[in-house]
Amino acid sequence: MQQRFIGNGGKRPPLVTRAGALLLAIALAVGVYTLGYSNGSASSTPTGASGAIDLSRFNEVLNLVEQRHVGDETEQQLVDGAIRGLVESLNDPYSQYLTSEEMAAMISDLSGSFEGIGAVIESRSPTGDSCTTIGPDCYLLVVSPIDGSPAKAAGIISGDRVTAVDGVSVDGETLDSAVRKVRGAKGTTVVITVVRGEDAPNDISIIRDVIVVPAVEPKQLSTTTGESVGYIRLAEFSEVASEQFHTALQKVIDAGTTRIVLDLRDNPGGYLSAALAIASEFIGDGVVYMEETSDGKRTETRASGGGLATDPSIKLVVLINKGSASASEILAGALQDRGRAVLVGETSFGKGVVQTFIDLSDGSGLKLTIAKWLTPSGTWIHKVGIAPDYPIAPVTTQGADDLVLTKALDLLK
Repeated sequence: MQQRFIGNGGKRPPLVTRAGALLLAIALAVGVYTLGYSNGSASSTPTGASGAIDLSRFNEVLNLVEQRHVGDETEQQLVDGAIRGLVESLNDPYSQYLTSEEMAAMISDLSGSFEGIGAVIESRSPTGDSCTTIGPDCYLLVVSPIDGSPAKAAGIISGDRVTAVDGVSVDGETLDSAVRKVRGAKGTTVVITVVRGEDAPNDISIIRDVIVVPAVEPKQLSTTTGESVGYIRLAEFSEVASEQFHTALQKVIDAGTTRIVLDLRDNPGGYLSAALAIASEFIGDGVVYMEETSDGKRTETRASGGGLATDPSIKLVVLINKGSASASEILAGALQDRGRAVLVGETSFGKGVVQTFIDLSDGSGLKLTIAKWLTPSGTWIHKVGIAPDYPIAPVTTQGADDLVLTKALDLLK
């Protein structure tokens, strides 16, 4: 249920950062403290990437907790809590410490299936800024329901604000802990309380299921004047997305179709490598996106070449909305900036940062923001989104015409 944007295509090499060094230092401090307590000493001064780190207060607090707290917390729980606190202190909703179980679940999300209700959610303030702890100034918002999911069937839509799960308020929860409350085994029921606009809260019962997300949904359409149009809906940038997209696009090209609609609406993102591969189907060479690290250094990533539809005679229209996020925005931004496509719909979500997964030695992991990403023109779209060339407000009425798609087809006449 969480938005995912991974900056290394699923490979997870070691990453040395100040945060990583502090994380290692705290883990080391706990280990040294345990030895020191047995030997009658609790002092340690480990050295991290930024020099000597004074962990005396950490050891002092740990000593007091172990000696005087009334409870049955295990050493592992204390270590996990300390590490979580360190990562949460970054005030970055996209960076997380994950236990081995959470790490496995998050990676499996991108494999194409998981158990839950099938919705992508995000934590945002009333002004649209990222936030960490759910409450009056930090909303739990639905980015998009997944096509064919129980959430979509139950009527959950983009922009819904989740206020409670099974009658218990989500205030005080983090995004990750709220996601865990909503998820569950196939066949079980969860009651989600949502607020839509100015409406009163509404309880929606949803039966959880195995959510299988086909990455690509192709079909053949035509304009009102009879021109053939290849329509490709891309649901997410999963492990299999680029391969499935290539296959679908090949069929469009083989049929002699020179008009394409690429639908990225409610696509929450996924693997950066998939976004690059799909962009390269339409962009023959040159910059697709840039990354900017904390020191201000920018690195260009260029099209890989050999794409099926780089010929400018193949017309392309891309559909976006406020549920188009992360890797969707990389793709849409590249196609727009490079003049390869026009965008139709709503301004996109606005997630302009890159995360990577880092495996830790005990099977747990760290999802860490490591860079900003920018469009080929150098635009950072974080919290702003990408504005379409042709703004069209969506129609939410059941059975109403898809005005966004209609506009796209008109542009391809």
